Amino acid sequence: MYNILILSNKSNKEFKDDIYIAKSFEKDGHNVDILWVDYDEKLDEKYDVIIRRNTWFEDEKQAEYFKEHNENLKERLVKKQIKTVNLIGLDGMGKKYLCELYRQGKKVVPTVDNLEEALKLDDVTEYVLKDNNSFGSGIGQKMVNKKELLDEFNEGYLIQPKIKFISEVQCYFVANKLMYVFEYTPSKYPNYPKPHLITLSENQKRLAIEFANESGLKVGFQRIDFVRLANDEFLLLEIEDNSPYMNLEKLDENFRNNVINAYKENIYEYLEDK
Repeated sequence: MYNILILSNKSNKEFKDDIYIAKSFEKDGHNVDILWVDYDEKLDEKYDVIIRRNTWFEDEKQAEYFKEHNENLKERLVKKQIKTVNLIGLDGMGKKYLCELYRQGKKVVPTVDNLEEALKLDDVTEYVLKDNNSFGSGIGQKMVNKKELLDEFNEGYLIQPKIKFISEVQCYFVANKLMYVFEYTPSKYPNYPKPHLITLSENQKRLAIEFANESGLKVGFQRIDFVRLANDEFLLLEIEDNSPYMNLEKLDENFRNNVINAYKENIYEYLEDK
């Protein structure tokens, strides 16, 4: 029997994802608590594993409060060498990895972190400014023209061209094993159309797995997000290996249980590895 802490935000509209996970662990005979990132640190040593799930906030006013407690949480759990899942990840250290992947010539939405490179991007009249430490739901994101870019850019931002795309494709993994794929048409943000399960081509699947391996994640969930262009090309939007919403509620019950079972087995193997 394990004592498990699931980090989640009970006020988040997507909290049901983590109820499914908690109940499944409890069905296996484990003790499960669900708390947010601001829980009392005296509880840390109570748990065999601390699993980060959907901790994101809905209200932008909570951003600074979240940042403070989130950074404290990461620092102390690493220092205490407590077993964790999805605590930091590639994405949890900021989004400059997108700049590096773009400079390496990978299939990524063009992303740079300085004005010199931004102004060299071809045929761009409108740009997206993103906070390097940005969170979900487009919080902190700005659409700007070239003059506004020059006025508003600072070193905390990443710059992307505003590009036209026909949909957003989200690839859901347990560790580096692809489990299912949802497509949002025209996109997830800001209107959240109903997603549809799709099957990737072999080339698309290889691309998704390539980026899943890029994160180095061995335990937990991760989500690889793409935009689909009009020519059917995929460009990486984000590697969500920190606190990914998994859309479990939109899976049929049997398949959802199979996904959660694969996730649990991945975590059990981690816990049994002394």
